[in-house]
Amino acid sequence: MSKKINKSHIIGIIVIIIALAMAMYSFRSSLTNYVSVYEAKAGKNTVQVAGILVRDTAHYDTRNHHLIFTLREDGGDEMVVEYGGPRPADLEGTSKIVVIGKYNTEKQTFVAKELLLKCPTKYESRVKGS
Repeated sequence: MSKKINKSHIIGIIVIIIALAMAMYSFRSSLTNYVSVYEAKAGKNTVQVAGILVRDTAHYDTRNHHLIFTLREDGGDEMVVEYGGPRPADLEGTSKIVVIGKYNTEKQTFVAKELLLKCPTKYESRVKGS
């Protein structure tokens, strides 16, 4: 009583394996590491860098929706960041900024595809009930 394997079963298994491999590759490529400014400038991959906005460096071009500012990390290293998108509300009032993107060595700037802003601490006390 040997069971015969159907061709459609083999094709189905192959399709499932390929779909799983593609899903794993897609998930892995969407992960980005946190790095320092120094590492971001040296690397060529998409990374995340956290820091603060250097006062009076943010300039926004409303016509082209282009933001340029300087980011300073905890260690004191700085880099110029370019972001092509809407200006985030309360950029100057944020306590921490995370930029996601790649460093462009020709322009000497970090080209961010995403900005994440942490709420200022003045709001945290209200949430805690202080």
